[in-house]
Amino acid sequence: MAKKTAIRIANIAISLISDIPESDVALPPAYRPFAGSGKPDITLRLRRGAVDVQAAKEIFDCPPIWRLYRRDKTAIIRLFPGQPGIERTLILPSSLQDAELCFSPTADRFIDPFFGPALELLMVNLLARGKGVILHACGIARNGGGILFIGKSGAGKSTLAELWQREPGIDILSDDRIIVRKKAEALWMYGTPWHGTARFGSPRRAPIKNLFLIRHGQKNSLVPAKSSRAAAKLLACSFPPHWDAAGMGFTLDLFNELVTCCPCKELFFRPDRSVVEFLGKGGVL
Repeated sequence: MAKKTAIRIANIAISLISDIPESDVALPPAYRPFAGSGKPDITLRLRRGAVDVQAAKEIFDCPPIWRLYRRDKTAIIRLFPGQPGIERTLILPSSLQDAELCFSPTADRFIDPFFGPALELLMVNLLARGKGVILHACGIARNGGGILFIGKSGAGKSTLAELWQREPGIDILSDDRIIVRKKAEALWMYGTPWHGTARFGSPRRAPIKNLFLIRHGQKNSLVPAKSSRAAAKLLACSFPPHWDAAGMGFTLDLFNELVTCCPCKELFFRPDRSVVEFLGKGGVL
């Protein structure tokens, strides 16, 4: 009997179905808050089997983790190429209604769809079809509004999440990955299970009210960010579909709307509670 489970991330439902006896589709702790139900937007089927990419064209390389090929209108993503035991292949047909995650016929461990970036890459490709984008950001919900702290690894996202967690009325949606979507003429931020070192991940959402481009500083200060610089920073801190011209066009349009509609500033901050007082009690937010 096939093993089944379902998740819902950013209001996108994914059904996982496996006929592999030794596979484990039980949700790991980070995904449990995202357990879903209802009609899936996409079904991911797990199977064993070799996938031949000899006749496919290499499109994009992200060494050493994954490599993208295209055969006709089907995208083939080789994950952990050349690493026996954990190598697997994600197959994305053009319709993106049914996808496959294929494991080596000889693999005897790590038959686990939640290991590695397979689900995140599935979501990147799906969001690029006019649905949204994933950002490197800490997201908090406060007083009914969402605040994004955007930065690359090491910029202080997890530090800010831990500092804000101590404040009343705060919901930490994520300390590392946030999905941004436009719904009903409003821009929304959603938590994801792909957390950072502070391990925050909530399935909740909030309308975006403020954007801060973060970096460490000797003191807490704010500098207005020009729209062009803010949009460039968003692109640098996102997971855009570089291999998809239409998807990139949508992503850039979404960033332009985001920096136009939401107040955006550069935040230099000290990694202590003073930044919370600076923003929260100083009337900045």
